[in-house]
Amino acid sequence: MSQSPHVTVLGAGLAGTEAAWQIARAGVAVTLVEMRPIRRSPAHHSSDFAELVCSNSFGALSSDRAAGLLQEELRRLGSLVIGTADTHAVPAGGALAVD
Repeated sequence: MSQSPHVTVLGAGLAGTEAAWQIARAGVAVTLVEMRPIRRSPAHHSSDFAELVCSNSFGALSSDRAAGLLQEELRRLGSLVIGTADTHAVPAGGALAVD
């Protein structure tokens, strides 16, 4: 008897949310577990998933910079987080920033 795979992702920050999205896109059942709203840290301002803390910037857009190269790789992989950031980007010089 074969069981369908199931993955549990702990933490619904940017990385956990992205991981859960990619796993689900691949057709694998996924459970996303987050400590909030039951428990919060001083850095968090909401009980929402994937909250940007400390900054609204994803760093430089230029692919000759580490942040820009990572953003481009994530775009090519169909990243939910970077795709949403691109959709809601605000002017920030040479950086990807959201509001």
